Amino acid sequence: MKYLVVYYSWKGHTGKVASALAQKLGAEIVKIEAADNPGFFVRLVKAVFGMKGPIAPVKSSMKDVDHLIVACPVWAHRIPPYVRTYLEQLSDGAGKPFSVLVEMGGTGAEKAIGCARELLERKGMKFVASASTIEREVENNTFGEKIDRFVQEIRGRETA
Repeated sequence: MKYLVVYYSWKGHTGKVASALAQKLGAEIVKIEAADNPGFFVRLVKAVFGMKGPIAPVKSSMKDVDHLIVACPVWAHRIPPYVRTYLEQLSDGAGKPFSVLVEMGGTGAEKAIGCARELLERKGMKFVASASTIEREVENNTFGEKIDRFVQEIRGRETA
């Protein structure tokens, strides 16, 4: 099984979690990079209104990928505009499984996961699993058990 972990990280928390996840899955990892640098307020407004944000070129074809995992922070209970852009650019994913991991300050995981899920299901992809971590868990390096359970859930549903 070839896994691809695609992530966006603003402060580094999501990047740390995505790296741990990719290592446990033996996955390729790709970072979504913003192609602009507006202030946080502009980024947040774009997230709230479901807008996109420009990104640097990044692998977006799923031709050689068996399972996509999207990892991102939660902004105002939503996905960042750069993740929305990536998910809308994604190609060749119809029929393939995906999972979603969000990292947050405290709340909003369900709505953010739902947003990513909706965008990918519109492309014909099949939802497998989701997980969330909290900033303080990442800062304290206490998120390992959550990642282990997430990996087990991903692998368990593939064999079911």
